[in-house]
Amino acid sequence: LKCDKDEKSYHGEELPRDQKKRLKQRSDDVNELYKKHKKLGVKSQVMISIHVDARSYNKRLDVFFYHYKGSKSGRRTALSIHRTFEKKYKQFQKGRGYHGFVSARNLYVLENTYPTAVFIELGNIKNTNDQRRIILSDNRQALANWIYLGLKDAAL
Repeated sequence: LKCDKDEKSYHGEELPRDQKKRLKQRSDDVNELYKKHKKLGVKSQVMISIHVDARSYNKRLDVFFYHYKGSKSGRRTALSIHRTFEKKYKQFQKGRGYHGFVSARNLYVLENTYPTAVFIELGNIKNTNDQRRIILSDNRQALANWIYLGLKDAAL
C-alpha cells in the first residue's frame, strides 16, 4: 500500500510532515473537541488513537493497547477493551489463541490529550493475515464493534 499524502486535519488543514508537529496538531484538535463538549455538559469522553504498524513482513501481531502510565482511567479503559478482545477471539478464533496485551507507554498523544486516552495497535500492515484484519470490511466492523463493547463495559 502506498502512503497517503492528501489527508487533512479536523479543521481541514494540511498535516505537517514533521512527526512532532503532526502529533501536536492532532492532540490540539482532540483537546479543542474535549473542551467544547465539556462545556456542553458531556461528562465522559475518551480519545481512541488507532494505529497500524509496519514491521517486518513475517511478524504477525495481535491487537494490543497502550495507556499513559499515570492514567488510571486510561488503564481501566484499555483493560476493558482488551478483555472484550480476549472473549471475542475465544469465540470467533477458536484454537488460535490471543496474544494481545495492555501496557503503559509514553506516547505523545496519550500524554498530551485531556480525555481518557487509549492507543490501539491493530496489527502489522506488512503481514498478510494482519492485512485481512484491517482491509476486509467485515473484519473492520468486528474490530469497531469490539472496541465499542469494551468502551461500554469500561463506562459501567
